Amino acid sequence: MPNPVIRSQTISIGELLRLGSFQPARVQRDYCWMEHQQAALLNDLIASFGEFGLDPDSEPDTEPQEPRDGASDLPFEMADYDREMEATAPFCFVGTVVLHQGEERWDIYDGLQRVTTFSVYFAVLRDLLQAEKGDPVHALLSNEDGIWRLNLHMKHNTLEADILAPGRTAKRHRPHPNLSEASERLRDCVAVARARFQGWSKERLKAFVDFLSRAVLVTVTRITDRRIAAKAFVSINSGGMPLKPEEIVKGQLIDLTSALPDADDAAARILFVWRSLQDDLGKQKFDEFLRSVDFIERRQPQSSDYAIQLMEHIRRRYPGQQGVRWATDMLLQYRSAFRWIYEASNAEMAEGVHASLRRLQMLKWDQWRAYAMLIKIKSRPTDIDSRIDTLDRVCFALTVSTPDQRRLSEMMGRRVERFAKGTFGKQGGFTFSQAQNERLIRNLSSPITDGPRRATIMRWIEAAAHGDRVPRYLIDTRSSVEHIYPRNPETKWTLFEAGLEFNQLATLREMIGNLCVLPQDELGNVSFDDKRKAYAKVRARFAADIAKSKSWLPETVQARTRKLTDFTIKFLDLDISGA
Repeated sequence: MPNPVIRSQTISIGELLRLGSFQPARVQRDYCWMEHQQAALLNDLIASFGEFGLDPDSEPDTEPQEPRDGASDLPFEMADYDREMEATAPFCFVGTVVLHQGEERWDIYDGLQRVTTFSVYFAVLRDLLQAEKGDPVHALLSNEDGIWRLNLHMKHNTLEADILAPGRTAKRHRPHPNLSEASERLRDCVAVARARFQGWSKERLKAFVDFLSRAVLVTVTRITDRRIAAKAFVSINSGGMPLKPEEIVKGQLIDLTSALPDADDAAARILFVWRSLQDDLGKQKFDEFLRSVDFIERRQPQSSDYAIQLMEHIRRRYPGQQGVRWATDMLLQYRSAFRWIYEASNAEMAEGVHASLRRLQMLKWDQWRAYAMLIKIKSRPTDIDSRIDTLDRVCFALTVSTPDQRRLSEMMGRRVERFAKGTFGKQGGFTFSQAQNERLIRNLSSPITDGPRRATIMRWIEAAAHGDRVPRYLIDTRSSVEHIYPRNPETKWTLFEAGLEFNQLATLREMIGNLCVLPQDELGNVSFDDKRKAYAKVRARFAADIAKSKSWLPETVQARTRKLTDFTIKFLDLDISGA
């Protein structure tokens, strides 16, 4: 018998948004997703977009095949990855949305954070495409009468004024006295999306809009009774424990032994190794370890379901006793390499090869770690330091010149596979064209608006200035990247601001010449004289240099940007093809 109160249906995100107009239910929180949650969802979607072969800009592996140079390397057996065998249907599922039909709009009882985030993504894509009013992307943001699909009832209607209004996400956001934390989160989401889509062609942007609207699925549960809808909200958000990746892998590894004659003994060995790994590495490091192992094994861009994909790979490629050996001997070998990477993490000064590893740890994409682990496993001791130094410089150059994390994953996956089969190459298998080098210089010389990216680049450059002895403050969570000319200058920076417009000041503020790393709390909006005195007291390389300046002016920022860019290019010492 059909349920007259609760009905569920799986539809696309596009179909969901076109159902009508939406607002938060009274029980809902404000928009509270942080940058890491916004980025995690978008990264998963981009990974699926590429995995399904929908990306029109996917680049073939055109780098020249270098001769095998690993005759002296240690042997390492790694199973091939069969893309066709491990392919999935071209759909991505992002959860459940619970709705109740209000008087004029649908009330969202669960799924508000995702619906809001998707609305921001579509607004950014619309503005990047400069889509005309009749373009299908507009129907995802407003209905035929021009009424916005989503209304958040905010004091400062940031969603409507700063995001949904056509063209608004392409402009800088000005300070406003009524901004709430939710408003700041929405603005952050715009910055996250724009950073991820940087450099995308219009064809690629259009294909991604089509993918999001048609192939990203959600289960919509419509509840006609308001009280039951409220109870559903409480039930969904207060019960249950999410299944962690390590639990998925552990259970399936043990299941590998079920058909073996010594199943109990094999399962006990696997469980012993697994628990020792967890105890040794701790939760955060264990998650990073498992991701690195997955990338070595599959060499593919990773989504949130990477643990399931890893186990499917292991089940197919390491049958029977091979699976037991992988879950014991091989995992212990991986652990040894992983621990080596972080061997000097707590040292006040990381020296030699560990200086390079400390710089690598600053990068926000972590596939470099898989390559570093392989270098440790396969290389003769005499080659390790120079290869890690190469990896350090190449990975930073890629971070600056190629913001697209999927591209980075694809390139790194190919190099990991080549190295496992015997080819390291002059630059770890990477080549840099003159165009890439020019893009690298341009990106270092331009304002960096994405906060996490800005912090990564500045920390790495300051670490590079320390050479092969990198101090701990650069990776300490208490340290911060300081804007010398601050975000909220109030009336203390009139000399710096004289004759300049808001956009010019915003540009100068985000250039690397206006940044440095402070070991602890940032100084905020104080005058430059006050900052100079504070900088002189801290033990930080760039802060100490800035303390020697008598004044801080736009030309100071520009000159320092050129100086840091020149230093960085010289430090990277890349071999540019065709140069």
